[in-house]
Formats: sequence, structure tokens, C-alpha cells
Amino acid sequence: MKIKRIIFLICIIINCIVIFNFSGQNATKSSKTSGRVADLIIQIIPTFNQLPVEEKAMIKQEYINPIVRKMAHFSIYALLGIWSILFMFTFKRTFYQRGLTAICFCIFYACTDEFHQLFIEGRGAQLRDVWIDSLGAMIAVLSIICIIRIYRKIKKQEEQIPYDKNVKTLFISSTGGHFNELMQLKPIMEKTNYQIVTEKTKQNQNLKQKYGKKIHFLLYGTKKAKFKYIWILLANCFISLYYYLLYRPHIVITTGTHTAGPMCCIARLLGSKVIYIETFANRESKTSAGKLLYYVANSFIVQWEEMKKLYPKAKFFGSIY
Repeated sequence: MKIKRIIFLICIIINCIVIFNFSGQNATKSSKTSGRVADLIIQIIPTFNQLPVEEKAMIKQEYINPIVRKMAHFSIYALLGIWSILFMFTFKRTFYQRGLTAICFCIFYACTDEFHQLFIEGRGAQLRDVWIDSLGAMIAVLSIICIIRIYRKIKKQEEQIPYDKNVKTLFISSTGGHFNELMQLKPIMEKTNYQIVTEKTKQNQNLKQKYGKKIHFLLYGTKKAKFKYIWILLANCFISLYYYLLYRPHIVITTGTHTAGPMCCIARLLGSKVIYIETFANRESKTSAGKLLYYVANSFIVQWEEMKKLYPKAKFFGSIY
């Protein structure tokens, strides 16, 4: 506990130094910093690239720059809020005392930060920035408290559950080959109270007719369209949370890949068992999902014995075909 306390204290100090450094920049340097981020956003969004130079500069100055600056305020104080509440959890106090102390510290530092800017060339103190800083910290602190309380409550109830019709299972994978592998587990599905989740595409529209209320869909996304994929992945995180809370499965079983990541993380965090089966298609290399979920899953299964060299703690029972 003392080691954790020291680590979180160091993180708080570093976070405060970073904030102090940004606040110490004069107006010109500060504008250049936010301007670089704004330029990056403009480059990423194809629509902006088609606009005339004058119009692009106007949008950057009047809309994107202010949003970037306010989001920077919100984000960096949200991070400070996370370190502060984690630091407070190293002390034996009530949730109320820990949360209030962390929030008060962040608000106090936000006030001193704005006061600091009064002495910087071209900068000034704004009450609105204090509100944004405080809001970021409060949301972060309250989110961490809720997550920890839920985790602790479910952790106490966590126990090994045998396979039978009273066991609620959720089988999830992306579409295509991964879903084909998942369907090889149908004999196991039918022994439990199961639900299936996969991506919705034109090719698998008939699944709704076949499985009815037993199957549910996530948004389809490909990493080739990176900017669009980020938003689809974010949306799938919330959809996965909805499905999890709706069905509260005891066990989540997946054959990958990235689509299943959010559900597996949510399930493990909220106390369900997670079984990850690495794809049959990979015999000598790790998948992106496997790299992450190797540390999340309660049981990690490979379908090639050679893969145990890459995943030392994995289990091998042969292939599912």
C-alpha cells in the first residue's frame, strides 16, 4: 500500500508540474501549442481539406482552437482527479471522505493555476476555466469511485459457476471467420442460457431469423478507416455495456477479435468469467485482441500447441473444428 501511495503521489506531482508548465507559456507560445493540435484535427477530417485556405483558417481560429483549449483543460484535470482519488484510496477513509478530499484538492489547484496565469504575458484568469477544470476532475473522481465500488461488490460474490441451463453465457465475436469459429461451440451454447453478439453486416442478416431474440448486433467497423473506426469502437463500448447490463452473463466466451474487446473488459471488471479462444487462423503470431485479452481473460485458450510459446499461461485442448 505504501508503494502505491508513493507512485500515485509522484503521478500527482508530475501532473501538477505539467499543468504549471502549460500555464507558464505566454499567449503566443500557448496559441502555437493548441494550433498544432487544431492543424492535426483539420488534416484528419477530409471535409476540412476541401475548404479554401481563408475559410479553413477562420474555422480553426473561431471554433477548433477554443474547443481544443477547453478539452485540454478538462482532460488534464480529469487525469489529476484520477491520480488524486487513487492516492486517497491508499488511506483508510470512507468513500465520501476520499472523494471530497480529491475533488477539493483539484479545485484548489485549478484556482491557483488561474491565479498563476495573471502573471504571464498575454494570459489572464478566467472563472470559466476553473469550472471546466473542476468538472473534469469531479467526473473522473466520481467515475473511479463508482467503478471501484461496483468492482468490490461483485468481487465478493464471484465464484466458479458450472455449466447448466441456469448459467447465463454470452458468446461474442466479430463477423466472418471468427464468427464461424464461435458457432463451432454451439453444443456448449445449447447446454446454457445463452446469448450471441456479433457485428451486423449485409452477409449475416439471416441470423436474426435463425436465432431470433438470442442474437444481438454491434456496429461493423474496419481498421482501414481509422478515424471512423475510433468512433465505431467507442459506440460499441456503450452498446456492449448495454448488452452486459441487460443480460448479466455469468460467463463471456469469445473467439475474437477487436469487436469483443470492450465486452470482455466490461465483463471482467464487473465480475463475470471471461474465456478467450485465440483464432485457429494464427499459428505463429499473436492477434491484436489476443495481446490485450491475454491479461484480461480468466482462461486463455489456443488452438495450436506452438502458440503456447507466445502465450505461456494459455491452455491447449486442440482445435474447435
